[in-house]
Amino acid sequence: MADETDAVGEVIEATTRQFVAEVYEEANAPDFGAWVRVEPDGAPTLYGLVSQVETGSYDTNRQAVALGLSPEERAQEMPMVDELLRTTVRAQMLACRGPDGALRQTLPPQPPGIHDFVAPCTDDEVRAFAAPYDFLRTLVEHPDPDVPVDDLLVAVLRGIHAAHGGERGGRGPLVRAGRALSRLLDDDHERLQSILRRVL
Repeated sequence: MADETDAVGEVIEATTRQFVAEVYEEANAPDFGAWVRVEPDGAPTLYGLVSQVETGSYDTNRQAVALGLSPEERAQEMPMVDELLRTTVRAQMLACRGPDGALRQTLPPQPPGIHDFVAPCTDDEVRAFAAPYDFLRTLVEHPDPDVPVDDLLVAVLRGIHAAHGGERGGRGPLVRAGRALSRLLDDDHERLQSILRRVL
């Protein structure tokens, strides 16, 4: 269960399509293309794929400016600077648990709640997003308009490969995901090869 002990942030905006989470100051932001989970109170688990990571000023009217200081100098001379910045991640909703506990690779019936905890998925959870890889259809046919979808697909396939043990066991799942992706790309072999070349 995603609670404050393994959470890296909290939901601050949400729809059934995507959510935005603010990352805690002491936590590392999830990588682009990483799976994260939200477990709303009394509701099934929701799963999203990080499609954007952004760091900026808390105050939208004030931009960060170059200081010409190393991280060590900045920490010593201007420690308050980092406190004025925040990191957010946007995740595309791609799966949820049904009332029966089964994983469904589809949009959830309801978005997560504001301030629900967001935690990174474990390798076991990533391995559960398996064939027929229906979530890939959502990524290909309804991409986040602000994100290069092929780069997100590269990151997703890398995650599948790594969660299955990389070179020890990731090749089979990666091949199956590649086949599913090939059908979705209407056998655009040049595009598929461009994606696969960047995976490993």
